[in-house]
Amino acid sequence: MRRGIDHGLLAALLLLVFPLLVGAEETVQARIDEASAYGVVRLPSGVYDEAIVLSKPLTLEGIGEVTIRSCGQSPVISVFGRHVVLKHIRVISCGKTSDLAAVYVTGSDHVIHDVHVKARHRGIQLDQAHHVTVSHCTIQGEKSGNGIDLWESTQNVIHDTAVAHGKDGIYIENSHNNRVVSNHIAYSRYGIHVMFSNRIIVRNNVSEKNVAGAMVMGTEQTIVEQNVFTRNLQHVHSQGLLLYDAKKTKVRNNRMVANRVGMYVERAHDNELTGNDVSYNFIGMQWNESSNNHVSDNSFIGNVYDGQAVRSADNVIVRNYWDAASKLDVTGKGESAIPYRMDPFFLALTARIPEYQWFFHSPGMIVLQKLLRSPDEQVLTDDAPLIETPMVTKDDPSQPTILLYVISAGMIIGSLTGFIKGRKRA
Repeated sequence: MRRGIDHGLLAALLLLVFPLLVGAEETVQARIDEASAYGVVRLPSGVYDEAIVLSKPLTLEGIGEVTIRSCGQSPVISVFGRHVVLKHIRVISCGKTSDLAAVYVTGSDHVIHDVHVKARHRGIQLDQAHHVTVSHCTIQGEKSGNGIDLWESTQNVIHDTAVAHGKDGIYIENSHNNRVVSNHIAYSRYGIHVMFSNRIIVRNNVSEKNVAGAMVMGTEQTIVEQNVFTRNLQHVHSQGLLLYDAKKTKVRNNRMVANRVGMYVERAHDNELTGNDVSYNFIGMQWNESSNNHVSDNSFIGNVYDGQAVRSADNVIVRNYWDAASKLDVTGKGESAIPYRMDPFFLALTARIPEYQWFFHSPGMIVLQKLLRSPDEQVLTDDAPLIETPMVTKDDPSQPTILLYVISAGMIIGSLTGFIKGRKRA
């Protein structure tokens, strides 16, 4: 009799526990399908091994620690239609299909909030999606797909989101009028990659430790402002910002610090570059085949080489601060009467014979550059350099100013020691 009671209790416990687990795994899509339009589906804590589709206006919300996981050949979460809200959910995509997105979004007026994605390929893909907001999300990739990928998608906002180890952190192609604001991107190829997209706003982002902080290409009327592009130096072609084939674009009030090249400008015309802090890079600013750009009120401090240019005439470069420039204010306007020239001699020489890079800033190379001056139309010249920097430049985290002081002090002490020993021998 007692054994029968025990078996009955065990059966009751199994009925109580296992239906809940099976239900959690099998009924997520059913719950979505059964929900009314504009309803809310709340998922309790747990791991749901399922790929789901949201194709009507509703909210899918995780309560507690909620993970939706799939290793299949379709996205873990697919969003269609309009007015879908997805929030407080962790998404794991382990499918092997190339270019598979963990979260696929099309349609309009969706909200993706506090969604944390771990993806083998793409993280969040917006495909012909409009008026979508992606906010406070994280995307962890494996460098085989873009963190956030936009294709033919307009008027979307991506803000306060972190992307790491993507192929490109945030990739925008053929997608106009989008805003990328207050995001953090690291350990990717291009932190932010804009291609053939106009009127993009890239504001207040931090892009660091990538091959390039941002590549802005084939764009018009785009604004790149108040961003930090730093420590992008993992490749021989690394830059803080690469501005390529851009027109009527404004690059202003950014910090481009401790990159291989702070700002690379190629085939860019009719742009404004103002108020930027370009400091402690190997090359501050590099130009190629660019004209009719306006460059003013920028600060170039602590770069190994401030600027180089090839075939870049008819640019207006005036009133920038160059710490290497000779300064003589004869008018009291805070402008030097001595123009500052950036001769492309070394760039042109090493392009033909890369081994000459070993002689960078050597005395012989400096003499050659003085003797074999490039034609004026190939030289970037600031006709009125500023006497003082127009902005307060923050020290780079690696404290290059302190390092420069130590090196300078060492050189002075060494010179004095040699001078004193020379006098004693005499």
